This record gives sequence, structure tokens and C-alpha cells, in this order.
Amino acid sequence: MKSPIALLIMSHGNFAKAAIESAELIVGKQSNYVTMSIVVTDELDSLKQEMHEKVKQLDRKQGLLILTDIVGGTPTNLASEFLLQEGALLVSGINLPVLLEILMNRTNSLDKLESLIEEAYEQGLSIRTKRDLEREVDDDDLL
Repeated sequence: MKSPIALLIMSHGNFAKAAIESAELIVGKQSNYVTMSIVVTDELDSLKQEMHEKVKQLDRKQGLLILTDIVGGTPTNLASEFLLQEGALLVSGINLPVLLEILMNRTNSLDKLESLIEEAYEQGLSIRTKRDLEREVDDDDLL
């Protein structure tokens, strides 16, 4: 069986760790991933060193997928240097629906995973209002 794509999940605070723990409740225990938390008091040089040490722990034969919380934030900026290597993809703005899609499809190629991630982003957001709920109730009354 093909090994899953390596994951580096980075965020401000403990979001990365909490996100993977939440996802594992739904899809089961995962392997070949590391998380990294960034806090305001961290020094950039030590963060960079920690990031490289964590990535060395991963089996990257199938590629490296880096997930970060905020476009343009410190985690994204630090992890961007991995894009200089072949077989790396960085996705910013991670949320639980997208993370679940990734975890369920980690044996695909990075290219295939990239298109699945884009689809998951499009389908993973829903905004509802009281009006929507009222319309649904009115529609049910018609049946």
C-alpha cells in the first residue's frame, strides 16, 4: 500500500493540533504528519529550526503537503521555503471540512489532492440566516 502524503500542519496557537485531533475523531488515527504551533514570543530562527526538524521526521516520498491557518501569516511565510523543493504544496486557510477531505485522500498524488482541496473549499462554506430557516419551515408546510 502506498504511504500517505506527508503533512505539516502549522498555525497560530494550538489550532493545528486541535484540528488534527478533531479530524481523527471522525476519520481515525493518522500517520506521517506533524503539527507546529506558533506563539507571539517565538523567535523566527528557532521556529525555522523546529520546522525543519519536524519535517525531517516525515516520509516525503509521496510529497509534502503543508497546511497553514492564515494566508500571509507567520506559519505560511515560514513554510513557504519548502516550495523551493520538488513535490511540495502549501494550502492556507485550512478548516475542518478541507482537512477531512485531505485525510481521506492522502494516497492520491499531490496534483489530484490539490483539485480535491479546491472543491472542498468551495463546498465547505455555508452561510445561513433566520430567513433561510423560515423558508425551510414554509416549504415544509407546503408538503
